[in-house]
Amino acid sequence: MPHDDLIQRIRRRAWDPARRHDLVYVPLDWLKREYGENIRSRIHHTQQTLREGGSTMRLNFDDPTPDHLINAALEAGASEAVKYFSDVPHAPPYPPISETDLRACEQRIGQELPELLRRVYTEVGNGGFGPSYDLLSLPSGGHRAYEAGPDALEEYEKRPEVSSVLGFPLVAAGCSMYWYVSLTLPGNPVCLWDGDAWDFPDVQSPKVGIVAICSSLAEWFDRWVDGRNLETSHPERQDQQERDGIVSGRNLETSHSGDDSWGIPENDPWLAATEWEYGLERDLTDGA
Repeated sequence: MPHDDLIQRIRRRAWDPARRHDLVYVPLDWLKREYGENIRSRIHHTQQTLREGGSTMRLNFDDPTPDHLINAALEAGASEAVKYFSDVPHAPPYPPISETDLRACEQRIGQELPELLRRVYTEVGNGGFGPSYDLLSLPSGGHRAYEAGPDALEEYEKRPEVSSVLGFPLVAAGCSMYWYVSLTLPGNPVCLWDGDAWDFPDVQSPKVGIVAICSSLAEWFDRWVDGRNLETSHPERQDQQERDGIVSGRNLETSHSGDDSWGIPENDPWLAATEWEYGLERDLTDGA
């Protein structure tokens, strides 16, 4: 079957508790016992463990919270994380969904998901692994955005004006950003979309919020499996000439032609509104 090798590689990383997330959390007191105070240089940040009825909270190193109540974030695959999870069975964070549940989701949105994504959900797991804040789940049960947010189907249905253009939401990427996979373009390209860049929804296409594009879903998963950094910097207010390209050429992004329906062809109706927006900002800046 297509993508057999990629599915096996995705499964190996997704089922490995020391590698399934971009950052892996390990108890700080255990790290200090095993590696001493020098371990601090390996820690990305620390976080107070989840309390009943509360939420996690990022901490500074000088916080008075006892070490046994603190988790430390390490890079995926860090040797310390591998040692801590060495006795933990490799298993999916959420069980794969059934073909019946998958077809019910597709009937609900009126479209089939890409075959690779279908296999990920039915052969690897129902989310809870992947870049940023992890692959979103399909109903019922599984990983939700930021633990208590929407699943993928709920996010898709919540903003039809976005999903009808960008496709299906894969991953919450922080703040107003999401990864989307196209359900219609050849190869099912994946884009990183920032809702905060979509300033005028009444006159702009959501395409204005695209900040990165990967040429296919297979490449996107392949990059994650290999541990390549998928995060991209959100460009500051660039000149319109720069925005025409959309892609900055780093990390996940790959170049794409102007006739791509995620590109910005010159006759696109929202382009004039975007030019007006940036022209207004320049006028205000020049007049300050």
